[in-house]
Amino acid sequence: MLDRKYERQMSGKEKRKFEAEKMSQMTLKEKLEYLWMYYKVYLLIPVVIVVLIVVGVQMYHGITQKVLLNLTILGGESTDRTGLEKEILELLGTGKKNEAVKINANLSGSTDDYNSNIALSTLIGAEAVDILICPEEVYKAYADQNSFLNLEDLLSEEALASGKVQGDALILEGSDYMAQEVGVVYEPAYVCVMSNAQNEKQAEEFIEMLLTKAS
Repeated sequence: MLDRKYERQMSGKEKRKFEAEKMSQMTLKEKLEYLWMYYKVYLLIPVVIVVLIVVGVQMYHGITQKVLLNLTILGGESTDRTGLEKEILELLGTGKKNEAVKINANLSGSTDDYNSNIALSTLIGAEAVDILICPEEVYKAYADQNSFLNLEDLLSEEALASGKVQGDALILEGSDYMAQEVGVVYEPAYVCVMSNAQNEKQAEEFIEMLLTKAS
């Protein structure tokens, strides 16, 4: 094998031929090690570019996107909620492309699930939950901390006439819509608006829609 001194004196064509011959004599492992040793900077450039593009796109969407409603569903089934998201967008949106509804349905509905509890507390603290749909045990835990708005002050008289609103919660049972579209099969399901909700008016409109659909 030629030494590095002679290699530096080669023309571009000679170097390419030499590299090809050298690589052909190596095992796959040796080829990978060789490429990483001599060309790692060049190999990393595409990776860095891709990372920068992804981060840039995420930052752009974060700046330009207008979130109409943050909905968190605890203990939900693995349901396709595309229809629900579309319904909420049609209800609250103006048709602009940057409008979005965020549905988080990946958290447990058990108060014994430490990781889920921490994640939910973090989301609430970050003001990333407008509406919480949860089982009774979770509702009671947060209601004791005065975490919810009083729906009797928020909703219309027509909505309250349903008899399904009790103080700070809309309580739903026996609803096919909740099971099929929202992905909630436990009963009763408590629907609440967080006291630090960033989209209070939209939360009110969603609950009134839910009253109609889930009745």
